[in-house]
Amino acid sequence: MAITLLSERVTAVIEPAAGGRLLSLLVDGHDVMGSVPDDTLAELLGDVPEAHHDWYRGSFPLAPWAGTLPGGAFEFEGTRYEVERDTGGGASHGVVAECEWTIIDKSASETALTLSTPFGPRLPGLWPFEGRAVQSLTLDDTALRMRLEVHSCHGRMPAIAGYHPWFRRKLADLGQASVSFVPAKRLVAHAGALIVSEDLGERPWDDLFVGLVESPRISWPGGPTLILESDAAVWVYYERMPAGFCIEPWTGANDGLETGWATVVTPGNPLVLNFTIRFG
Repeated sequence: MAITLLSERVTAVIEPAAGGRLLSLLVDGHDVMGSVPDDTLAELLGDVPEAHHDWYRGSFPLAPWAGTLPGGAFEFEGTRYEVERDTGGGASHGVVAECEWTIIDKSASETALTLSTPFGPRLPGLWPFEGRAVQSLTLDDTALRMRLEVHSCHGRMPAIAGYHPWFRRKLADLGQASVSFVPAKRLVAHAGALIVSEDLGERPWDDLFVGLVESPRISWPGGPTLILESDAAVWVYYERMPAGFCIEPWTGANDGLETGWATVVTPGNPLVLNFTIRFG
């Protein structure tokens, strides 16, 4: 069952059963959360049912890694581990994006919600360490504040956390979105590692960036303005779909569990990512 958070000018709808996903965010009556149409997905993914993941609508958390995990495997402190692979032979977007999340706290005022989901070697995704993700959302007329925590239940484990929001390129009866996204540098794969480059690459982007000059800003003519704020180390900008685009805050990088971008999590010391969508 979907949960609704309310303020005077904003309505947020969360689907605990579908990855703890922010399905809808209505600001002044305009839903800014996007999705990829079914016909576009069919063309992109083909007729392979296993390829059709629930990664193309709303905004959902990524843990205990973000992006891709080549070969569905990684090495941590001298031991090689494997997770469940997808149809391409790798693994993407962690293990919580399609899990059912449990409500652990909901405010009577309908302005705050806290959710949790476990992961581990006997759960979907086959992450080799026992852990859990906790997500909290708080809404008022100025912002939706989201916090994602990645916890270890026993011992040390590597982790990367992220959010994967889809934004609408065009709102009903309004013009195209105007996006201000000004990074200083881009992360580029080179010789099995990720290096920082001042070459921002060719548009349209599907890239990882660091050192933003200012917080990303999205606005629609005659509609709302969004300012994206986060303590993330990395931002992903994906703009290759006609219906929507993604601006994603991550604590680490793609392929990051073996390239120095992961955080070592221990019991009592979770990895924390804060992401705020502020309403201008």
